[in-house]
Amino acid sequence: MSFIKFNKLWFVLILIAAIFSALYLYYTLFPGNISHEVYRHFSPLEISKAQKYHRINRLIYITSFLTKASFLIWFVFGNNALKLSHYIENTASGKYYLNVFLYFIALWVIVRLISLPFSLLSHSVQVEWGFSVQTMASWWSDYFKSATLDFVFSAVGVLLFFVAINSWPKTWWIKATIFLTIIMFVQIFVYPTFIAPLFNNFTPIHDPKIINMVKEISKNAGIKIDRIQEMDASKRTTLANAYFYGFGNTSRIVLYDTLLKHYPDDEIKAVIAHEAGHWKENHVLKGMIIGILGLILGLYLLNILIYSSVLITYGKRMTPAVMAMIYLFVLLINFDTNPIQNYISRQMEKQADLLSVKYIHDKNAVIKLQIELAKKSLLDVDPPPFIEWFSYSHPSTMHRIELVQKANVK
Repeated sequence: MSFIKFNKLWFVLILIAAIFSALYLYYTLFPGNISHEVYRHFSPLEISKAQKYHRINRLIYITSFLTKASFLIWFVFGNNALKLSHYIENTASGKYYLNVFLYFIALWVIVRLISLPFSLLSHSVQVEWGFSVQTMASWWSDYFKSATLDFVFSAVGVLLFFVAINSWPKTWWIKATIFLTIIMFVQIFVYPTFIAPLFNNFTPIHDPKIINMVKEISKNAGIKIDRIQEMDASKRTTLANAYFYGFGNTSRIVLYDTLLKHYPDDEIKAVIAHEAGHWKENHVLKGMIIGILGLILGLYLLNILIYSSVLITYGKRMTPAVMAMIYLFVLLINFDTNPIQNYISRQMEKQADLLSVKYIHDKNAVIKLQIELAKKSLLDVDPPPFIEWFSYSHPSTMHRIELVQKANVK
């Protein structure tokens, strides 16, 4: 007998993932026709190259997901998760929390090893297409740094979970929500100071030209932009980007050095204006609040799943094998809610695009930026509607151009 009951909730989660996977794979292989409007801005060769590049990346993504999901479904419902728990229990000499920790290590290593070939393949694609300049030594250095951070934080999280569920069986998910909400807010202060500098150098921008742009945009936006930094992205990539991070006193705009070096002033100004739009609208804070609501719902659903489908325990305590079930649940729920998460993100990006036009009073610069970014980054400017709906955190290039063209400039 399996330690997990395959109930209706599991059926729904897996069915949704299967439908989305099938549609994603179909539209990756058969993307359909391109709108004639696209050819006003991009050549057939540019469109063809971008489609080929994204077909490769999408196949890697969906194959990676299906491989991990298939393994975890087999591992959980094939009783193999419980077998591993029994084996480790003998090694741990009956010490419960040592058993939990050893089980975590084993499962973490297994999942990492499953994901590793896809990560390596994705890196090789970026190198082949000229977007990554990282050597394998540099890539492995980044990989081990991120893996170490993931291991430490995940190990602490797992141990706290088992302490909570064994101490407060009925209310653990409420306490977990409170704890994780605090962690999310603490992360806003910790990430830029301790985590991000492990991977990149961040320096304040003193270029008078950029400072003047920031002053003008700050005035037009009615906000005080007092933190704008340059990140040395060029040691890894040729791609240009920028992002807004934080809220309140932690707010900052980060520009890739590849953007500052290879894009004209009017387009850099459009990027800063876009990020200022995120700043003005407190999108990070709003995103966190939405994330907390999602966290509450997710933990409540996980609580229902645990007590409706776990058939075997560890004496009076939760079996460590439930960890594999949680891995499967997190993988499925993140995949199944992709359209919701990305819809929210796209709405914020649309708002920032419209505000960027308002702040610089120049539609042409914003449109020119989108075209330039698409050409240099090989963006799929007119993806199949399902692909955009399911997986795009930003509107597609053509949708962004159409949005800006319709904007009122005052």
